[in-house]
Amino acid sequence: MATDSLSNVAASTANISLGEHAATRTSALGEVAIKTEDVGVFYNEKSQALRNVSLTFHRGEVAALIGPSGCGKSTFLRCLNLMNLEIPHCRIVGSIHYHGSDIVNDKINMFDLRKSIGMVFQQPNPFRKSIYDNVALAISRHGMASSKADLDERVERALRAAVLWDEVKDDLNKSAYALSGGQQQRLCIARTLALDPDVLLMDEPCSALDPIATRAIEDTARSIADSGISVIIVTHNMQQAARVSDTTSFFYLGEMVETGPTERIFSNPSDDRLKGYISGQFG
Repeated sequence: MATDSLSNVAASTANISLGEHAATRTSALGEVAIKTEDVGVFYNEKSQALRNVSLTFHRGEVAALIGPSGCGKSTFLRCLNLMNLEIPHCRIVGSIHYHGSDIVNDKINMFDLRKSIGMVFQQPNPFRKSIYDNVALAISRHGMASSKADLDERVERALRAAVLWDEVKDDLNKSAYALSGGQQQRLCIARTLALDPDVLLMDEPCSALDPIATRAIEDTARSIADSGISVIIVTHNMQQAARVSDTTSFFYLGEMVETGPTERIFSNPSDDRLKGYISGQFG
């Protein structure tokens, strides 16, 4: 790479603010939550969207997936709870090990899998129900509450975990649509956390939010990981990846190009394509 390009990388990474504990968090990660080996995605026999992605995610980790639009990071994220298989003619190859078992098989129970590997989408999608019912519905549907008191406790616990309880505790019967966009997104996070997952997938959860709401979601993601859940977040925002994540993986043209501790990825990238992305040569 030319000297001026290296200078651009250095200048760009200097402006990326790493999270407070970015240098030390990776040493404290928990057991493996999900491990993928050579995962690929075909939308038909001639159209391959993803190639040979091998990554490991741990409990207590926030893992960021970055890269330009259309590079495969959201496609990969949707592999982790097999959402891609709902697309006609889509096929996943390779293996995805969750609790030691390969979930890429015809016998997997999707209902149970998505209870354990939850998903939060780009746009908040609360139900047209009260704040309370948005969280309680999933708990009741899965038969997780033994009584009304138990249900109330679980709803409160989920809202607290999503850092929303203090803002809504006096208005639980209010429509979820009365909340701000950032609050609605945290309500969707609470709805997912109510099922006690150990993996939370987040597909650009802040793209439609203002800076204050974005920071609230980032703080929530960090808090969730600190509780022992594995959080895997797709983001176009490199500053966000640097602030919140322990590890970062860079995707480009359907391949996972480089992965490692977030501090190293942004301060000392190895691959020229990652250097170019960080320096703003493309995006």
